[in-house]
Amino acid sequence: MENMSSYISNITSIKANSINEIPKSSISSQDQLYSDLQVAVNKHYRYLHGLAETKYVCPPKWYLVTKRVMDVCVGILGLIMLSPLFLVLSFLIKLSSPGPIYFSQLRVGKKGKLFKMYKFRTMVADAEKKTGPVWATKNDPRVTEIGRFLRKSKMDELPQLLNLVRGEMSMVGPRPERPFFVDQFSKIVPGYTYRLEVTPGLTGPAQLRNGYDSSAMDVIRKLRYDASYVKKIRLSMDIGLIASTFMSVLSGKL
Repeated sequence: MENMSSYISNITSIKANSINEIPKSSISSQDQLYSDLQVAVNKHYRYLHGLAETKYVCPPKWYLVTKRVMDVCVGILGLIMLSPLFLVLSFLIKLSSPGPIYFSQLRVGKKGKLFKMYKFRTMVADAEKKTGPVWATKNDPRVTEIGRFLRKSKMDELPQLLNLVRGEMSMVGPRPERPFFVDQFSKIVPGYTYRLEVTPGLTGPAQLRNGYDSSAMDVIRKLRYDASYVKKIRLSMDIGLIASTFMSVLSGKL
C-alpha cells in the first residue's frame, strides 16, 4: 500500500507532467477557484484548524470485517445479476458516440492510495484533452445523449462494483477525488486529508446532500459532511445512507 509520502510524490509527478497541457484560460479559472477557496477557508478557520488537529479513531474490527463482507457480496452479486444490463448499456454507448465503453480515472483512496475508478463513458472521447482536469457540471456540454441518461439514473457508476470487489471502494464513504484536486485542496484547506482516513464510497452524506462541486463553498461543505461521517462511522449509519441513496435514485432527486 502506498503511504501518504509516496502519494504526495505521485501527485507531484502527475502535476509536473500535465500542467503544460492545461490551457491558460483553464488555469486562470482554477486560480479563481483557489482564491475563492482561501476566502472560504478564512470563514471556517476555527472548524478547519480543529479538524486538522483531530486524531482519527479507527472503528472496531467487527465493523470493518462486516462492511468488507457486505461490499464483496454486493459487488459480486451486482456484477453477475446486472451483466445483461451491462451488455445493453455497452451497445448504446458505442452506438451514441465513438470511443471506449468504459472510462477509468485515477482517484485518491484510503490513506492516499491511488487507484483506477471505473465508469461507463458518459462524455465524448478525450473530454479533458484540451482543458486538463476540470470539474464536471450539471449541464456539462461534453456529456453525450446516452450519457445524460446514465448520469441521471446513476447507472454510469455501475462498473464501480468492480472497485467494491477489489477493496478500493466501499458502498458508503467519502467520494474519491482526483489527485490533481486533492493536491491543490490539501495545500489550501486545513484538515482536508482527514477524509482520506477511510475507504471512499459509492455514496455518502456529501454525495446525497451536496451533489456536484461547483464552487469553493461546495468543497468546504463536502469536507464537513465527510468529516462528520468519518467521526461518527457505524453500521447503522451506513445502512441508513444506502437506503436514502436508493430512495433518492428512484425518486430522481439524486
